[in-house]
Amino acid sequence: MSTPTALPQQPALLRYPGAKWTLAPRIVAEFGPHAHYVEPYFGSGAVFFTKPPSLHEVLNDIDGEVVNFWRVLREHTEDLCWAIETTPWSRAEYEASTAPADDPIESARRFAVRTWQAHAAVRSKVTGWRNRGPAQARAGMSQRWRKVPEQLRAVADRLTDAEIESRDALEVIERFNGADVLLYVDPPYLRQTRTAKLYAHETDDAHHVELLELLRRHRGPAVVSGYASELYDDTLGDWERVVVRAPKVEKGAARDEVLWVKRG
Repeated sequence: MSTPTALPQQPALLRYPGAKWTLAPRIVAEFGPHAHYVEPYFGSGAVFFTKPPSLHEVLNDIDGEVVNFWRVLREHTEDLCWAIETTPWSRAEYEASTAPADDPIESARRFAVRTWQAHAAVRSKVTGWRNRGPAQARAGMSQRWRKVPEQLRAVADRLTDAEIESRDALEVIERFNGADVLLYVDPPYLRQTRTAKLYAHETDDAHHVELLELLRRHRGPAVVSGYASELYDDTLGDWERVVVRAPKVEKGAARDEVLWVKRG
């Protein structure tokens, strides 16, 4: 079994609700020895791309568009990166990206456009095109967008040996209950800890209760991330609790992120 050491902070590959790009090195620092790494709520993959490879890795997300994006990046790397390279930062492109596409590569390109060119990192609704006004003198979003294809190329090989699933997260956690299985669990934030819907697939309180019951029964190490919550504090009261300062998520507000850590 290996004990991972975090890689340097990686550039964001997707703008995604609750993405942990700036926190990922701090999260990986809490990972203990393991042979199998399972991430039931994969999303943007920030933590996965910041950790060194494990012997066996399972990446799961219930959102089919998320899973399609990562599968296409793995299996059609150059086609997807070329498609993104030739896509301008444009209101018309953003508006067109909200329509479904039958072709997996085109669907992945549109997904990238929506996550990057939307006003906010929100999957639950169309928020409008993200653009910079004349009073904002910093480099614009289009310059950042131009860097995305090369950054995606740089990580595509990292997905080669990973199993990519699109199943209910609770089923995945229940299946991989082993002493040498490290779970990194980053579920949608509890609804009462945020001001708006953020995800294409929201979870209710009952989902979180069942999740916590499964985590209590997990035989290996686990790290769970979220906002401070009495439900999580009460249920995981005998786990280590680590508070880290997170960047702003909603309306410019910074929030403390909590890690609940089970060492094994």
